[in-house]
Amino acid sequence: MKGSKPVLGGGITAVIAAIAVGITVYGNRAPQTVPVAKASDPGGRPLAAVGTQHSLRELSVAAGRIAEEELQERGVTLDTGDTLMEILLTVDVPRQEAYAASTAMEKVYDPRDLRAGQKIKIFLRDTDGLKKKWCFERLEFVPETDRLISVEHDSHDSFSAQIETVPHVSDLVAKSGIISSSFFEAARAAEVPTSVLLASYGTLSDALDFQRDFRAGDTFELGFRVYDDGPERGQHPGELVYASIDLRGQSIRAYRYTTSDGYTGFFDESGASLTTNLMKTPIDGARLSSLFGKRKHPILGYTRMHRGLDFAAPRGTPVLAAGNGVVIQKGRNGDFGKYIRIKHDATYSTAYAHLSRYADKLKSGKRIRQGEVIGYVGATGLATGPNLHYEVLRGRRQVDPMKVKLPPRRLLGKVEMARFEREKEKIHSLLAFQPKGVRSREATLAGPAVHERVALKSNGQKKS
Repeated sequence: MKGSKPVLGGGITAVIAAIAVGITVYGNRAPQTVPVAKASDPGGRPLAAVGTQHSLRELSVAAGRIAEEELQERGVTLDTGDTLMEILLTVDVPRQEAYAASTAMEKVYDPRDLRAGQKIKIFLRDTDGLKKKWCFERLEFVPETDRLISVEHDSHDSFSAQIETVPHVSDLVAKSGIISSSFFEAARAAEVPTSVLLASYGTLSDALDFQRDFRAGDTFELGFRVYDDGPERGQHPGELVYASIDLRGQSIRAYRYTTSDGYTGFFDESGASLTTNLMKTPIDGARLSSLFGKRKHPILGYTRMHRGLDFAAPRGTPVLAAGNGVVIQKGRNGDFGKYIRIKHDATYSTAYAHLSRYADKLKSGKRIRQGEVIGYVGATGLATGPNLHYEVLRGRRQVDPMKVKLPPRRLLGKVEMARFEREKEKIHSLLAFQPKGVRSREATLAGPAVHERVALKSNGQKKS
């Protein structure tokens, strides 16, 4: 990679910020009001044409549809820390009804399982004709691609909840591109859906540093499912299934696979999981400002060993636990300022310094999950500006975090590998339709004419 300049970086925090600027999304603090689309009667005639010549059954259906037209749909997207109760209250649902609906949902789905980014549709009825007094009628959301959770208003403050199976047809779609300025820009130009782009960051961050590994001319391909839920709910992107990254001097192929014992993750060609025991970078959207090794100290002015990596980032940027483990130290630590150390196993520990503050309820002895927020960037201790000083310790000795070679979390055995090979071939086959002259491979739901079928080699490349 010598002689080539790194493309513009930006971790997942930067990605989310860019998405927020460039894409219109629902906000839970400013819900949109969308009138429910008008319907026609069973004969296909507009409701305005319903007259006395219709049967009682037709009139009953028409009345029900007119009532449905009076509903207003408000779409909200959960933010970090939001609860169902809070969301309902922001759209003016009375507290008693919000509590009753949340309680009813618990019979089919635990509201505490709702996650940031979950979209919820809330339907309200205008009871005074002035759009000043609303009655909460129902809510619905899809927590998974094949389930619809709904809560209906029965009478007074009584609600009922149910789970429906969402029938859909799925296809595997591939989008590919060439890096010019950044992976994010190239993926957006290739029309990679936002959810798939974010999933690719989460999936590949164990194997790649998105801020430093990509160069202009590198290529990528992402394979993901697209679901068609019918005319009412339309099409939407599903899970990431395949990722192929070609860097100068390095290639990565990753396949989504579920093992016989139920573990789902991404595995490379050899059957090793991309996920390791430690993340490559414990902070998103930061700039690597100082490497491991001897350097002239920016404050002290003399050369001494720098036993970690420094990531420059805005004050308050979340710092993530690099791996599962137990907090063994939390508190001020001399020049390090506010400091955290986590023990991951009998060999490795990680340390995080210069923090502005700690995550709520973090304390020594607490068990931590990989990717969990443990603190926030600051400039406490001996620091020239806000940054994270990050260390990896093997035993009691600091080692270069960029050179630590960690074993995969899962390695497929002989029997499992045979199943994995079959799954790989299936993915290759589904992604093998390549219309001539089209850079981005797509097996679209509409089923366009296929001009050429391109076979794939085992490494995911087209045969010549």
